[in-house]
Amino acid sequence: MKKVRKIALMAVGDSAWQGGIQYVTNILHAINTISDQNEFEIHLFKRQHQHFQNLENFTKISLTIHSLEKVLPAFTLPNRIYWFLQRKLFGRINPQSENYFLSQGFDFIYPATLSSCGKQLNSGSWIADFQYYNYPEGHNRETTIAAERVIGLIAKETDKVILSSKYCEKQGFELFPVIKGKSHVMPFTVYINRAHLNDENLQEVRDTYGLGGQYIMVSNLFGATKNHKTLFEALGILRKKGIVIICVCTGNLVNHTQMEFTNEILQIITRTGIRSQLFLLGLIPREHQVALYRMAMLLVQPSMHEGWSTCVEEAKALGKALVLSDIDVHKEQDPNNPYFFQTMNAEDLAVVLQRAYEKNVDRQFPELEIEQNALRQYESNVRAFGENFMSIANYSA
Repeated sequence: MKKVRKIALMAVGDSAWQGGIQYVTNILHAINTISDQNEFEIHLFKRQHQHFQNLENFTKISLTIHSLEKVLPAFTLPNRIYWFLQRKLFGRINPQSENYFLSQGFDFIYPATLSSCGKQLNSGSWIADFQYYNYPEGHNRETTIAAERVIGLIAKETDKVILSSKYCEKQGFELFPVIKGKSHVMPFTVYINRAHLNDENLQEVRDTYGLGGQYIMVSNLFGATKNHKTLFEALGILRKKGIVIICVCTGNLVNHTQMEFTNEILQIITRTGIRSQLFLLGLIPREHQVALYRMAMLLVQPSMHEGWSTCVEEAKALGKALVLSDIDVHKEQDPNNPYFFQTMNAEDLAVVLQRAYEKNVDRQFPELEIEQNALRQYESNVRAFGENFMSIANYSA
C-alpha cells in the first residue's frame, strides 16, 4: 500500500454533540503539527448543519472543505438500483460514498463505515464508546437499538476499528470478539487555539456572563451519563455546611432523546437550593469557553461513562486542577490525578470537592507560568496523536 497522503476526514457531530465537531478539529490540528509544508492533502466532508471554526489556522496542510450534499451522487432510481446490487452481490456497506471515494483516489477515509471494496479502499471506523450497552436507561429505546446496530456493523464488516482508549478496546473484545486483530487504540488530544489565550478579554468574558470571584466549571451536554445529578447533589451537601461554591456549566442544556432528564435536573436544583450558585450558560463561543477554563479554580468531570474525555484533555493542556469520577477511562487518561471520587456517591464528591476547593480558593487564575508549562508539555501529546493517526492510516494487515 502506498504511503497515505490524500486523506478524507468525515465530519461527525453537530450543535447537539459538539464533541464530534471538536474531535475532527483535533485530528486536523494533530496532522498539521506533524506535517511538513503541505505534506498532506486533507479534504473535510461535512453537511450543511455541521459548523467548524478557525479552520484557517491549519497552515501546514492543504485543506479543502466539501459539502456532502453537493459531491455525492444523487438518489436517482438508477443509482439506487445500482447501489442495491452492489450491496447484495459484492457486500458493499455504503456504495454511494464508496464509489465516490474510489473515483477520487483517496488514500485514507476516516471516520467512515465503509467496505474495503476488495482491498481497494482504505478506511477506518470509530467507535466512540459503548454507552448504549453500559447505560441503556440513559437513552430512549430507539437510540439504543440504532447504536447497537451501527456498532455491530462496524465491528463485523469494517477492516480498521478505532477506539479511543484501552478500556474501550477491552470492552470491544468482550462484546465483539471479531474486532481482535483489526482494532487500533487512538486516544485523542485537544486543540487549544493560542489566539484564545488572550488575557485582555478575561474581564470582558466575566462581565458577559455576570461572573465574579472564584468558580468551578463543568463542560458537558446535559445527558444522564454525564452525571450532573451527583455534582448538584454534592453542591447541595456543601451548601448545608455553609460552603457555597459557584459552578459554571457549559454545553447543550436540552437533549431531545432525554427530555425527562432536563426536568429531573431542574427539580434537583430547586430541592438542593443551589439555583443561585449555578450559571447554566448552554453553548457558548469557543474563545469564551477557553477563557472560562483559564479563570476557573478547577474543572469537574463527573461522567458515568466516557470513551475518552475531551474536558480531561483540556484540563491537562491548560494545567488545571481536575475533580474526576473514578471510572476506568479517567484512571487511564489521568492516572496521577489527586481528586478522584466514587462516581455515583454525592457524599464522596462533596468531600473531594471541599478538599480541592480549600486548596485552590486563595489562588489567582489563570496561573500563567503553570499554563504555559502545561501547553508546552502537551505539544508532545498532540504530536504523538498525529503520528498514531498516520500509523493507523498506513497500517496494512
